Amino acid sequence: MKTVALDMHRERTQLTVALETGEIVTERIVATKAESLRQEVAQIPGPKQVILENGGWAAHIYDALKDVAEEVIVCDPTRNKLISKADDSDDKRDAERLGILSRAGALRAIYVPPEPYRTLRALINHESYLTKATTGNMLRLKAFCRMHGVAYQGKGIYQKKGRAAVLAQFSENSRFQIESLYRLLDGTRDERHVLRTELRKRSLLIPPIKRMQTVPGIGPITARTLAAYIADPTRFKSPSALAAYAGLGLSQDISNWHPVRRTHASKRGQRAVKRVLFLAARAAVGWGKSRLAERYKARIASGWEDRKAIRDTARKILLTACGVWTSRQEYDDGRITVPVVRPTLSAR
Repeated sequence: MKTVALDMHRERTQLTVALETGEIVTERIVATKAESLRQEVAQIPGPKQVILENGGWAAHIYDALKDVAEEVIVCDPTRNKLISKADDSDDKRDAERLGILSRAGALRAIYVPPEPYRTLRALINHESYLTKATTGNMLRLKAFCRMHGVAYQGKGIYQKKGRAAVLAQFSENSRFQIESLYRLLDGTRDERHVLRTELRKRSLLIPPIKRMQTVPGIGPITARTLAAYIADPTRFKSPSALAAYAGLGLSQDISNWHPVRRTHASKRGQRAVKRVLFLAARAAVGWGKSRLAERYKARIASGWEDRKAIRDTARKILLTACGVWTSRQEYDDGRITVPVVRPTLSAR
């Protein structure tokens, strides 16, 4: 099978075609447009594998090429040290080395989600940006009031009904600035409201989102975040692989074929998924009417630390949600296992 390596830039792409032996048979520069790349790849005879590094254009190009090649691999550029750390790096050599890494099996492929999951993920990322922008505008507004010695009543400074009292305390030379900060705050709030309406509409296109909300602790935000990032639970080879993707995996350092220290929480994984799962775990534990809460209490009674017990609950919620997703059935509380309480040495 031939290897087609694409080193893509904003306007032009270096295309390199190599045989299984590594011999380069074609090198050319192509316009970075989906249709142009599709035509070039379609003209290459025989079975072929296309490799490109992940970027803002990767998903769009992936859709354009997946029908004209036997395989399209979108790889993680942060793992390609042979390319990024090379002293003689240029577009031509980068494309060649991308093919070398592919033939050596040294590429880390990235899953490209289909629609509507891809759009849902993009909207969730934009919601995170708007939330941070709104928080930033609120902090700037409060800081501006403090800088000018203006008194305000708690969160009332952000409400429209309390603005008149705040504005009346500013002099003419600083009135425009405070009004501008209020306009920025209203703008990000309005955009976030419109976006959340769109998110609710998009969520209706994915039925598992509604079923996952039957799991204790999982609300609309957690459910659509899990759906957007996981997309297909069956793509993970094991529950441990799924947990590792969600940032809930365990890591063990080994040297000289022996463990160096105790097993610890891994820092890898999708942060967005990890964050909502920990929030869901706290909500499930606080609810206190499910076997998930009983599982947490049993862990604590057995001497587990709170952070480890919550991590265990978050992992169980993740696996349960994916089980609800794949089985197409609602949550069954009776299927959650509650471990036997094992007293600690101090309790004995």
